[in-house]
Amino acid sequence: MRPLLVIDASVAVKWFKPSGEQHLEQALELLTAHRDGAVALAAPAHLRLEVINALWSKSIDAGRLGDVARDLDDLDVLWFEIDGDLTEHAARIAAKTRLTVYDAAYVALALRLDAPLVTCDAKIIAADACSTRPLGQAMR
Repeated sequence: MRPLLVIDASVAVKWFKPSGEQHLEQALELLTAHRDGAVALAAPAHLRLEVINALWSKSIDAGRLGDVARDLDDLDVLWFEIDGDLTEHAARIAAKTRLTVYDAAYVALALRLDAPLVTCDAKIIAADACSTRPLGQAMR
């Protein structure tokens, strides 16, 4: 069975906006490992919106944003809908850690799946609310 890793938008956005992104090589290595079957990537469904929003805020045109939306679905990430239990758990995590509820949803999913969360978000790492792996250490 291949290892399961939860990813957040700070990782996935690098696959679509490579110029100027720190840890780009590691993000692409993680995606390649997923495509090759060495690891399985999982994410809450709102990751799609966060990636599109991050790219939109960088003035990416609407046509390209549509392409990214389709490309995200083609990556075979294990998508998890934001159900009531995940929402409640994320809300409790957010209140305890001062993370946004959006970020806390990644933590809640990682806890639900008993899988590490791969992120570039220093606030999520500092919250120490679940097992995290900074992107540069994701494949270790």
